[in-house]
Amino acid sequence: MEYSFDINNRAFKAIKERRKRVEIRATKVGENHFDYSKLKENDIINFTSFDGNTLKCIIGDVNWYNSIEELLTMEGTRYTLSSTNDFNEGVKSINSLNGYEEAIKINGVYAIHITPLK
Repeated sequence: MEYSFDINNRAFKAIKERRKRVEIRATKVGENHFDYSKLKENDIINFTSFDGNTLKCIIGDVNWYNSIEELLTMEGTRYTLSSTNDFNEGVKSINSLNGYEEAIKINGVYAIHITPLK
């Protein structure tokens, strides 16, 4: 399958430069929110940055975790976070995303391993 998602400019740039290899996503609560459990190995994600750039990536693994703390413990911070490598700052940053703290409590969180395609 092929999917399209918006992404902030900093994360987009980090993925393009291969400094970020794991995209963190949580299925938000309520109707009309994408269910990230649908993503599978070899699916394609087309990312569009907030300033309109696009990048096509292939999915490797998709790992589900109960919490962002568990995700960062298992996946590490180096290739998962685009703003910091600090564990506590990463937890704070992800929980500050609109709707993520509630979504993660209810639905868990996904670590989506991605590789940009040329």
